[in-house]
Amino acid sequence: MEPLRPALFVAIAATSLTAAMYSASVLAGRPLSTEDAGVLAQNECEIESYAGRVTGNAVSTVNTRWAQFGCGLGWATQLALGAGPDRDENGRTTRAALGGKTFIRELTDEQAGITMAYALFGAREPGDRFRHEASELKAVITVPVDGWLLHANAGWQHSRRDRQQSTIWALAVERPEALGPVDLMAEVFGDDRSATWTQVAARWTVVPKRFFLDTSWGRQTDSARSRQVTIGMKIAF
Repeated sequence: MEPLRPALFVAIAATSLTAAMYSASVLAGRPLSTEDAGVLAQNECEIESYAGRVTGNAVSTVNTRWAQFGCGLGWATQLALGAGPDRDENGRTTRAALGGKTFIRELTDEQAGITMAYALFGAREPGDRFRHEASELKAVITVPVDGWLLHANAGWQHSRRDRQQSTIWALAVERPEALGPVDLMAEVFGDDRSATWTQVAARWTVVPKRFFLDTSWGRQTDSARSRQVTIGMKIAF
């Protein structure tokens, strides 16, 4: 059985990498992978885009591009549609997602927010047709404390491709205007099937309430030493 161990290790690492990329792509509170409880008001919209790179000892390098458009619909709900390619040594995979958030308790400067977040993920592998790959549902809590924001996520993800269920979770701390127009943040996130990710991030408000730049760097806490770096932007209108 000894020769099977490297193949098994690579398979586990690849599954973990895919889960991390899902988390970072859809409706996350960029540049965090952890979702926040804020929901866009009716007729408020955002365009977000980022480029990312994931490397590791047991997986090939993956370069990611992602763009999404989201709007508040009223009824305490926002929806967003995103898509983008991943490229690795095996070629290009096109990914897409439809997701949304609905608040149960609205987040304010003085009041904690409680929100349900949900998403459908799809992908088209090289030489294959576009397929539904996963579904996700999670509870999101954001608590303002003395100028800090504390975020917590807990939920469930069903992988249609791998035919398995996963419990997903995330914890983050955010300090708005820690360095003038720059917000600083840190997080841990993962699931019950793979090693935890730790990440630090920053967001620069270039034009208040309108234009933002962001970046993040993270690594997975296992021997594969997977690392992820992203740089992105957001336009709000």
